[in-house]
Amino acid sequence: MDAPLRHIDEGRGLWRYAERIEVRCPRCARAGQVRAPRDSREVRFACTGCGLSAATVSCCGLHAAQHDWYGPVRLYGRRPCGHCGHQWLGVNRIYDGKPAQTPQRIAVRCPVCARDSEVDVDMQPHRGPEPRDPHLGLPLRLLEPTRHGLLWAYNAEHLDELHRYVAATQRERLRSAGNASMISRLPAWMKLARHRAAVLKALQRLQARLGEDDEAPAFAAQPEQARNFNRAARRRRG
Repeated sequence: MDAPLRHIDEGRGLWRYAERIEVRCPRCARAGQVRAPRDSREVRFACTGCGLSAATVSCCGLHAAQHDWYGPVRLYGRRPCGHCGHQWLGVNRIYDGKPAQTPQRIAVRCPVCARDSEVDVDMQPHRGPEPRDPHLGLPLRLLEPTRHGLLWAYNAEHLDELHRYVAATQRERLRSAGNASMISRLPAWMKLARHRAAVLKALQRLQARLGEDDEAPAFAAQPEQARNFNRAARRRRG
């Protein structure tokens, strides 16, 4: 009888895999890497195809200062009505990318007195359901739709850990790991034994993709593929 494959969750958070992230250039779709060394706060991306470069700073693998950001953004602000004092008048708008002209304030109509007040707004990165690089908001290269959900990974190390976990028939978690590890936050469908074979095949396809010397046009539609997958998932939930 074969010994069970064992996996131990030691508590590594997702940010521990965010030093080097496989992405697609948002301009030409060529494969590239976002580099965020743990001993430096500088985050950089440079496309070898079209020359696009981006940079920001990070803290613990999370976006900490809004410099270059290519993902969705949120315009947010609130204030009491300037006429009747009703609390609160709010702005909470999400855009696919930075607006060509970012307003500093937006007029909001009070539901009580029906008069407009100017609300100061701030722009901040928005992390929606579509998986992206957390530093610069770039589309991930390692995306693979399955019938159960969208599978994604940051890099080879992340893929390897996912593969070891999914393949394991005996799973354990150290008491010190808590509930904030990357493994503990995986979606339920990835943890089910009946999905093991399908998820492992999808992980193997992602691992094979890492070794491919692909051309950008062959995968240019991949970020759109992820968006279509998420739209379809929302329709199923609705």
